Amino acid sequence: MGNLTPRSFALICIAISLGSFGQVFLKKGLAHKTLSGTSIFETFAHVLQAMLQPWILGGLALYVISTFFWMMIISRVRLSVAYPLISMSYPVVVVLSAVILHEQVYWRFAAAGLVFISLGVSFIGLGLGRAQESDK
Repeated sequence: MGNLTPRSFALICIAISLGSFGQVFLKKGLAHKTLSGTSIFETFAHVLQAMLQPWILGGLALYVISTFFWMMIISRVRLSVAYPLISMSYPVVVVLSAVILHEQVYWRFAAAGLVFISLGVSFIGLGLGRAQESDK
């Protein structure tokens, strides 16, 4: 299992994009739904009913496809390198939430937090990605 390469980084970006759109689709499908009930059975019935909605089905499908890409990634890249890069989905989801779902985002705070997250993950990814296989 090797280090991070441009090809594996591209696969990670695809998986992140699919997963992020999957999140937005799920949220869009649940826009006017409440998934709670007076009992666990009623709640479960509401969840099953929601899963039949087109946006929910689309979101779940994107997650499944994203999982296939993730499996390709972790078969090629060390998990300690690949997994921290999943947090690159945070900025993607925030932007998609603002653009597609029209959620109000306080950009001054969101941008600062997302920059810190991205920088931290970049340092982890760069450090681990350049480490030799023998440094286990």
